[in-house]
Amino acid sequence: MVEVIERDPLAELLSGLEDPDLQNALSKMIELLKNLERSGLLDMMIALTEPEVVNRIMDMVITTGTLKLGDSVDTLLDMLGKLADALVKEPEPMGLSQVLASLKDPEVAKGLARLVAILKILGK
Repeated sequence: MVEVIERDPLAELLSGLEDPDLQNALSKMIELLKNLERSGLLDMMIALTEPEVVNRIMDMVITTGTLKLGDSVDTLLDMLGKLADALVKEPEPMGLSQVLASLKDPEVAKGLARLVAILKILGK
């Protein structure tokens, strides 16, 4: 018959307290808690974790605008990656007629229009 030995979680916790690194960390945590209590920040931190407060903060932070901003950041990072790739490649030399012909490309025309818009903003 196999003997089942029950583990005592409290005894395991107490034996873990013999570790000097853990003792040092706990001492620092206690000092931190004392400082937070003295300064009043502990009460503020406790209040910030109340479900109603967390929900209000989340409602303020997660809005349609911030979600759109996140999408914009993803798009911007994607564009910057493509721009970096394009800058690494050695470009083909272009004459004036080729430059003018490239303006018929909708992507080139759109990019040039954006560049002009940026230049207007920088010129103000």
